Amino acid sequence: MKRMADKRRLSLYVHVPFCRSKCPYCAFYSFAPRSGQMERWLACVAAELETIRRGVSEGERFSTVYVGGGTPSYLPSSLWRGLLGALGTMPREPACEFTVEANPESVDEEKLTLWKDFGVTRVSVGVQSLDDRELKMLARLHDSAQALRILELCMKKGFRVSADLIFGLPRQTLRRWHENMSKLVAEGVTHLSVYQLMIEDGSFWGRRRPSALPDGYPMYRWAQYYLPRQGLKQYEIASFAVPGFESRHNQAYWKRSDVYAAGPAAWGFLGGVRFANCRSLELWAERIEDGQSPVEFREELSGAEEASEAAVLALRTSEGIHFEEFAARYGERWLDAITERLRSLPEPDFLWGEGRVALSPRGMRVGNSIWAELMDLER
Repeated sequence: MKRMADKRRLSLYVHVPFCRSKCPYCAFYSFAPRSGQMERWLACVAAELETIRRGVSEGERFSTVYVGGGTPSYLPSSLWRGLLGALGTMPREPACEFTVEANPESVDEEKLTLWKDFGVTRVSVGVQSLDDRELKMLARLHDSAQALRILELCMKKGFRVSADLIFGLPRQTLRRWHENMSKLVAEGVTHLSVYQLMIEDGSFWGRRRPSALPDGYPMYRWAQYYLPRQGLKQYEIASFAVPGFESRHNQAYWKRSDVYAAGPAAWGFLGGVRFANCRSLELWAERIEDGQSPVEFREELSGAEEASEAAVLALRTSEGIHFEEFAARYGERWLDAITERLRSLPEPDFLWGEGRVALSPRGMRVGNSIWAELMDLER
């Protein structure tokens, strides 16, 4: 008998680790699969989802589901049917936001129809650039025409569409960056995520750093100026959306809601505990096949650490920190410590309002230096 409990807002993340090829800047857990690995992954992720389903309290429902990777759209339609069948057993709210990440070269009408018929509501497309020279340099497998065609097809199918763009690419100019954004705006994209190129240690470029990297600061600043004037409001450090088209799944992370996780290297957050699955398909699968937990990392935060993390995540968003809500959840002591730290920083970086504080556009541009001030509240 499942226990009755106060209903939580639940989210679910499923990690698909497979890609046709590895991008040189990517440090996520992903790889080109060998024979049989996709099928084994599906069998094990279905078993993991069943374990999650049994642990959800009676009456609770998932408000968001997110299938990320890797490249989820790289899965063949036959395996997608199996994955959707497993996800179909999970209790979902009627208005559940269901997102699938996709790359233009591995999306076709059959998959889009399959997703739509099941209840997928949102497709996040890894565009990265609409300049063919930049796409070639990034070793992407699509060109700009293919990306625009897939975006149009997704919208015709009735999906909410998000697009990812990278700025600060080798030899990228401000003009090229503007053209990437303006083409997506003209296409009718209602959500845009912009990320500065980061050279990660675990990536190919981490071992062989590219040259001629431009200063990304003016590109980010231009996005902050241009996109809101086209109707896409900045609601988070890297995210712009037409009002009403924000990513509810991402907001679950920023608000530290409960997020279940399935798949190798997937991480989640439950009841104040952060956890991550084995970062190895083989080890993750072996544990599930042996009836063991695939979780290899757990971290329970102290009160100060929880408050610090919550403040940083809240300040990533345009909503910022709501004082009454924050104090009720984490305590007046930590709220006072946080606001004292913030008031010692340059005033133009913040928007102080009635009962809340958020970062100004300038503050968003120097967010890392602000986060550093909130890392150790007990010092």
